[in-house]
Amino acid sequence: MGRTGTREADINLSVTQRIGDELKRHGISVLLTRTDDVFVSLKDRVNMANAADAAIFVSIHCNSAEDEGAHGTETYHSVGSKPGKILAETIHQSLVKAAGLFDRGVKEAKFYVLRRTKMPATLVELAFISNKDEEKLLKSEEFQQKTAKAIAEGIINHSF
Repeated sequence: MGRTGTREADINLSVTQRIGDELKRHGISVLLTRTDDVFVSLKDRVNMANAADAAIFVSIHCNSAEDEGAHGTETYHSVGSKPGKILAETIHQSLVKAAGLFDRGVKEAKFYVLRRTKMPATLVELAFISNKDEEKLLKSEEFQQKTAKAIAEGIINHSF
């Protein structure tokens, strides 16, 4: 939850749907783990991707921190996953250029969705919802669209 009440789930869903639309315009098959405001467990998300034999897995998020000054964009891949690292780097490069925010880098993490998917996977932190300036950006249609387009471009450059 942002400082002014913005729900991360709303931002994530909007950006993810925009990414899906952009990829579909390029003829790429897309499976979204949720298409409306319903909770889907991490296990169910992983199971959906694995059952679909997806080529890649991309998880979209807004970062948050106690420090209201924390800012920027970062992208994660599973510890030791070379394919995940390549995917994360490709998407991150495109996203940072488009978002224009501080580059917090590509990092390793042991997040469930990164460890349990069978395909290269990445988790993207668009910006800090806990930072009032970045929360304002996250709520804007323009920022959502340009970050979605950048992530889609990263996916296309990586995979197709």
